[in-house]
Amino acid sequence: MRFASLGSGSRGNATLIRGDGTCLLVDCGYSVREFEARCTELGVDPGEIDAILVTHEHADHM
Repeated sequence: MRFASLGSGSRGNATLIRGDGTCLLVDCGYSVREFEARCTELGVDPGEIDAILVTHEHADHM
């Protein structure tokens, strides 16, 4: 299992978890443009994400 933080803070939170052929995004507190840019920095294709888990309903998490 591999973990990669796309960012954490009051302006946004997102973590990718990969394992056994599955990619899970935990929270996505960024705009689509910012999210895609952060994925690109990590060499991740956003199309690889299988599911999103939102931990709670604050704007910096969804």
